[in-house]
Amino acid sequence: MKIRLDQLTQTLSRGLAPAYLVSGDDPLLQMEACDEIRQAVRNAGVEERELFHAEAGFEWRNLLEEANAMSLFASRRLLEVRIPNGKPSDKGAALKSLLENPSEDNVLLIVCPRLDAAAQKTAWYKAVDKQGVVLPVWPIERNQYPGWLKRRLQMAGLQADPAAVAALAHQTEGNLLAAVQEIEKLRLSGADRITEELVNEATGDSSRFDAFGLADTCLNGNLGESNRMLGHLRAEGNEPIMVLGAMTRKIRQLIALKNCSGQQLSEGFKQQNIWPKQQPPYKSALQRLSLDDLHLALRTAEAADAAAKGSGNDPWLLLAQLIVILSGQHDRLFTFSLS
Repeated sequence: MKIRLDQLTQTLSRGLAPAYLVSGDDPLLQMEACDEIRQAVRNAGVEERELFHAEAGFEWRNLLEEANAMSLFASRRLLEVRIPNGKPSDKGAALKSLLENPSEDNVLLIVCPRLDAAAQKTAWYKAVDKQGVVLPVWPIERNQYPGWLKRRLQMAGLQADPAAVAALAHQTEGNLLAAVQEIEKLRLSGADRITEELVNEATGDSSRFDAFGLADTCLNGNLGESNRMLGHLRAEGNEPIMVLGAMTRKIRQLIALKNCSGQQLSEGFKQQNIWPKQQPPYKSALQRLSLDDLHLALRTAEAADAAAKGSGNDPWLLLAQLIVILSGQHDRLFTFSLS
């Protein structure tokens, strides 16, 4: 069963499905949807969670064995499978097997990027659609963005003037993670009512380093500034996974745009929900980077994601390597160090 994001809460209130597939390229919306599913699973008394990173070389039989094993600690478990490229290396055979014979002891949560039309025709996708819940997470459209900001402000306990909402929309330009960060800053300001002046004061610091600014600096090919910004983000105590989320999204967007030109590129920007003011760094990167470069960047991002989740590698070093790739200076890839 396919549902919209605004139908998730009501769907979960009717009871748990055997499986959930959450796909999309917006890190915030996808993360929040998964969090809501996990919370519903916990509310149903399912306390144990097993996490599987289905990257290159993943042994799918380990998932099958775990699904069939008896838990020593709980009667039911959440089996969460993250597929970074949306394409199971076994062509979905293991997932299809689990879904064709769903166990009452397990709830399956599959997390992956946005799936194209070909992926939606696969047997494993159809099995999830038949046995469970499919939730494609679409980006917030430009005309929906002010309304989304107003609701987020209300959720934070803030009342904002219409001009303040418009100013926040202009400042963040569709970057949902950045918007949430700015709303938190406004909440901590202690103001009873959010005005346009307060928004401009809180979000107008051009010296502030964030993941989105870093990503755009990389796309513009400025390696030195990118290195400085990454070092600053690390020193401020930011989590590498948050830095990575913004960069990975832009890489996937660039891959989708790579073969577009002229009117196709304009349409591609609309489909990727990239606003006109956000387009110059993308155009710069598209001219400088090949499709092979972008796929190398995506593989490096996936390695950094695994490192941030405990693979044993240094996620900050991999992020530094990712910066070199996106900046188009491959000759420095193995001599570059994070300062």
